[in-house]
Amino acid sequence: MTDALYLSGALLAVVLLAHLGRRKENRILLILPFFTSALIGWAALADMKPTGPNLAAGAAGLAVGVLVGLGLLRLTKVEWDDRKRAVYTVAGLGYLGLWLVILLGRLAFLYVLQESTAFQKSFGTFLYRTGIDDGGVAAFFVTMALTMVIVRTAGVWARRSRLLRQIAGEPAAV
Repeated sequence: MTDALYLSGALLAVVLLAHLGRRKENRILLILPFFTSALIGWAALADMKPTGPNLAAGAAGLAVGVLVGLGLLRLTKVEWDDRKRAVYTVAGLGYLGLWLVILLGRLAFLYVLQESTAFQKSFGTFLYRTGIDDGGVAAFFVTMALTMVIVRTAGVWARRSRLLRQIAGEPAAV
């Protein structure tokens, strides 16, 4: 639970410092999530047994991550500041709210799992019946978190590129 609190706090700090509000586009912040996601994903999932149920749990995390990432992207505006000749991203309270729902939901799940004997038994039964082990549970949460970051980042990158082409007077890519 302590590790989950630290990770959630770190993610929230990144969101508050790098995404929330109006931020000048930073290529390093656009590229960095791809590298960090690859490293974190490898480190977290390297020991997972690639069983069908574990892979299915990872695929479910991927699907949820895509949906949340698209939600984050929808709540992020990419704009051109003509006076400063720069691209900016704008993310407000809705963006922060979606992040908080995800982070607090994960922490609530872990808390209830740690503190409720009834939930522990139910979740244990679910894992036994489905064949998912600890690696599969980790695969769900890790792929969800990394995918939502990658989808949002890739979407911002695409919007940024489209915006810069429009500013340069080039036709939009088909």
